[in-house]
Amino acid sequence: MKKIIKTLIKIIASIILLIFIVSILLTAFLDINQYKTEISDLVAQETGLNLDIKGDLNLTLFSGLKFSANDIKLSHGKEIIADIQSLQLGISLNSIYIGEPEITSVELHIKNLNLHRDKKNNFNFLPLYDSQKNQSDKAENFSLSHLAINNIKLFIDKFHYRDDLESVSVKLNQVDTSLSFLPIIDHYELVIDDPRVLVGYNYMGKLKLKQAFINQYQFVDLSLAFSDKKGDFIADKLVFSFIQGGEKHAPPPLIFDADGKLSFKLMYHTPEGALEPDWLQPDVVQLGTMDFNLPKLKISDKEFWLETENAHIKLHEIAIFESNKFVLNELIIKSLVFDGKTINFKIKKEDEYHLNQFSLKLNHIPVLHKGQSIDFRSELFLQKFAKKGLINFTSKSLLKKSEALKNIKLLITGKNKLINLETLSVFAIDSEINAKGGLTLSTDKKKTLSKWQLDISSNKLNLQPLSELMNMPSVLEGYVAVDTHLSGDLQQLEFKIKNGVVKTTAKDIVLNGMDVNKVLEDFQSSQSVGLLDIGAVALLGPAGVLVTKGNDYNKLMNSFDNKGTSHIKQLNSEIKFSDGIASMNDVAFSTDKHRLAATGQINAINQTFVNFNVATIDKHGCPIYREEVKGSLDSPSVKKVNVLVSSVVNPINSLISKVTKPLNIQCKEPFYAGVVKAP
Repeated sequence: MKKIIKTLIKIIASIILLIFIVSILLTAFLDINQYKTEISDLVAQETGLNLDIKGDLNLTLFSGLKFSANDIKLSHGKEIIADIQSLQLGISLNSIYIGEPEITSVELHIKNLNLHRDKKNNFNFLPLYDSQKNQSDKAENFSLSHLAINNIKLFIDKFHYRDDLESVSVKLNQVDTSLSFLPIIDHYELVIDDPRVLVGYNYMGKLKLKQAFINQYQFVDLSLAFSDKKGDFIADKLVFSFIQGGEKHAPPPLIFDADGKLSFKLMYHTPEGALEPDWLQPDVVQLGTMDFNLPKLKISDKEFWLETENAHIKLHEIAIFESNKFVLNELIIKSLVFDGKTINFKIKKEDEYHLNQFSLKLNHIPVLHKGQSIDFRSELFLQKFAKKGLINFTSKSLLKKSEALKNIKLLITGKNKLINLETLSVFAIDSEINAKGGLTLSTDKKKTLSKWQLDISSNKLNLQPLSELMNMPSVLEGYVAVDTHLSGDLQQLEFKIKNGVVKTTAKDIVLNGMDVNKVLEDFQSSQSVGLLDIGAVALLGPAGVLVTKGNDYNKLMNSFDNKGTSHIKQLNSEIKFSDGIASMNDVAFSTDKHRLAATGQINAINQTFVNFNVATIDKHGCPIYREEVKGSLDSPSVKKVNVLVSSVVNPINSLISKVTKPLNIQCKEPFYAGVVKAP
């Protein structure tokens, strides 16, 4: 591809050089239009293209040598490649005198530009170019030692590039761009397609674009102002809108608006042992330090909106390209720092978040491997991160609707096959959560079994902001104490609990969306829910979802009529894990009228209930109504005991065909004798 570009630029340079030479020889003549045929013949001879100059050619010597042409068409056969409305060139006479010609200005207005490559790797604008020809020659000598262009102004009404070989289509409308300096030939070598041109010269420019279609994607109203000082690129402003098309009803545009500066450096590594730098075929191309300083950044569409204030992003060595292919193959973020005053973002209308005084630091984060993106949950990501990774995030507050989380701190490190959750602390309203843990990756290539452990604690956790932040179907009010110590195996990216304990205690909790008293009082005639449902929602809670997995908390909550309020006077949930078996040590809650408890075990390995029972209990601890639960967690069978009608039912749709009353049966051994007192 570089050889093709080089050949194309050589053609353009030859045409410019031809015009330049002709201009010098014919400055004494007022009319140079008589040489249109000679110019067209030379272009056809050198390129195989037809050049038709229908407009006038003009040449003047006022304030330097100036050449202009109008209404020019460049074609191949019947296909028009370029329809040029006007061309103006300014040439420095002094530069000609010293032997280093400089085109002081270029103004080019193109109506239509159509470039095409077919599946046989043939380009319509290079009919004489042989793609199968040996391309070993790297040096191209020109009769000129230096040639540069300054103050380029280019306007293209319509541009279309179609690549059948790579299945790429690019369409641009109303392209308006300017560039302050562009070297063409330096020391007899064509340098415009040479990577060092990016790091050896200074540039300034602007770009405006009305529309850009790249396959199914569309960019609208792009505006870029930039400067480049020998490889230090600075974008003073970048603004565009983005639309993903290719659908019957295209989604609304993604608006991107940034006010700030972008700077980065490019680094090139040449082959070892080379006598001199081989800039055309570097071993490695690295995009070095990138620095985004953005006083303002806005990204939004119909359902998403993000805005930052005084954001600052730094990255180091973020891109490494495969030798001589210029395709991003491996990418690891070696260092990223992202901090700022605020981030405001909204997902849909009801979910709006505000992040204040935040800082994010990342080290050694794998992004691409063999050209494919790496899932952060994958074994490959964990293996690479565990070498020397770092995630360090802090924020003064994270708000949603009302104040929710404060002083957030998260630190995760990777070293020597160990991933450690060093710190996780969050202050909510009148509450604090702390966590730490670790993941030890397997060193045996044949066995992918890794070990993990996690400790979570909170002496006083406010449930209301937490339930709002987690979009729970009902708002919980009150405080709980949590003390969790778990460990297990990581196998095929699934965290399996083997040992540990989950303990939750609370008093005076309000559960909105369900009246537990009413449900229990109407239990004998209920057509929708059973004791297992109530236990999973009000008793096991998030721990129940973690253990039983098949029972979706939101699904269970939505199975109720979302009416009424429950006042939980006391709650205790102590679940102990041993070799993958979860035992209900002391699991119960009470309202002002009823008490409900769960006993038995859950096999977390094969996902089944083992001697699992849920019951309402009297003041002596004896069962009033009891459900025996068997089978898998996904589809358990429930047998009702101590009611007039017993049956096997689905826990989400308990069916009892008759109104029943509790049987007055005295128990020899209490069903429950834990810490939760009777009402």
